Amino acid sequence: MGTMTGPPTHPTWRWPATGSTWHVYHSGGVDAAAAQAAAELVERDEARWSRFRPSSDVSQINRSAGRAVPVSRETLEVLAVCRYWMQRTGGVFQPLVGAVLESWGYRESLLERPAGTESSPGDQPVTGEIELDMMAGTARIPPQAHLDLGGIAKGWMAQRLADMLADRCDDDTILVDAGGDLTSARGDHIVAVERPGVSLPNRPGLPAGETAVHVIIGEGEGVATSGCGRRRWVNGDGQIAHHLIDPVSGRPGPRTQATVIADDVVTADVLAKTLALRPRLIGVAAETAMITAGALTHTTRAWDRRVLP
Repeated sequence: MGTMTGPPTHPTWRWPATGSTWHVYHSGGVDAAAAQAAAELVERDEARWSRFRPSSDVSQINRSAGRAVPVSRETLEVLAVCRYWMQRTGGVFQPLVGAVLESWGYRESLLERPAGTESSPGDQPVTGEIELDMMAGTARIPPQAHLDLGGIAKGWMAQRLADMLADRCDDDTILVDAGGDLTSARGDHIVAVERPGVSLPNRPGLPAGETAVHVIIGEGEGVATSGCGRRRWVNGDGQIAHHLIDPVSGRPGPRTQATVIADDVVTADVLAKTLALRPRLIGVAAETAMITAGALTHTTRAWDRRVLP
């Protein structure tokens, strides 16, 4: 690792996107023009991949489920990564849960309307694959399925932003915070990670103690948290629901929370989601990971080496 930077006390640039607040932390080398370009890049990507925007590629694919739909090159790239992770995780990572999310009450952006439905649905196992024709530039999902790219799209956007800033700016300490998912564009950073059961975003400057621990991420690495603590609601029949759907049952997953540090933020997001849905995998995980399930917290050896005293 290179030069270590302490937690910044405040963000230099921030703007709303993807239902949260994005930040770019730096030491003076990201100017207003670069910040504007950053916000515009994130907006273009969100416009392609949000299921809440009728004109997005994702919405067009969902409306045409069962038929091939022309989409942008960028969308084909994201969907190809989705296919890779679907195969690598044996289907635990499953972006075709959109219709199930809607049936549980998560139909619109939570900024527009709270989630919820009067009666919770029964089991709705989610299977199927995304079909891509890279030459024709088309994507197809099974009939009745809907895409929800969620965290993997946000991670992909954060990685694209970090790459752009690293190419454009000469600042040695650039950190991108995509609403809690972090990636280092330049330099090594000490960042705060929420403790299990505490629904606070990962971010620099969060005091250690009851709410957070501090860990080190290196240049290019990412950290992400997934679990039942965010985007949670109660349906009319009293059932507690959240956005993390187990594709085997088609129901909200277990009451867990997982944080992963990985070579990139997309990998961190997918592996955090996988561990949150399959907490027993922590016992064989080689990744830098922490998970809580019930009252128990487990960490890998790689995680323990990253935590600062």
